[in-house]
Amino acid sequence: MSNLKLFSGLALSIGALAVDAGAQSRAPANCTYQQCALGLKPVWNGLSITRGESERQIANLGFFWPEDVSGVFSGNESAVAAAADAVRVRQVAAVLTDAGIVLLGTGIARAGFQRDFDRLSTVLTLVGATSLGVSVPFQFAADGFLSRAVWLYNSRFSP
Repeated sequence: MSNLKLFSGLALSIGALAVDAGAQSRAPANCTYQQCALGLKPVWNGLSITRGESERQIANLGFFWPEDVSGVFSGNESAVAAAADAVRVRQVAAVLTDAGIVLLGTGIARAGFQRDFDRLSTVLTLVGATSLGVSVPFQFAADGFLSRAVWLYNSRFSP
């Protein structure tokens, strides 16, 4: 169990050092909807924030390692707040997802090496699977907050 605490602590420490990707991707003030409106696109490792018709990826709210994407929404405080909520919820989801993958993999690997699902292997596998299952509603909630942030940001383009 101490390895899990160490892993979680390390993940949170490194996450605090992550660079704000959104700060480098702000849209100019005179941008049109076609050029600068934001969108969302699912990718294998999270939910990508895209800009314009070209759908150029400018940030990613990752499943496993979420970075702060709130800088993308600068200029609209409500959108920044919704994006910050998305990041906070995704961080909880990421811990559950990452821990679930590690525990599930450990349980299965342990059983494979022993050629038997003993009590510990079974517990590790079940706790890992449960952690992954519990992470799903948090992942969806984070997606919802991010969707709201995009909608609020794009409202600046309406007449």
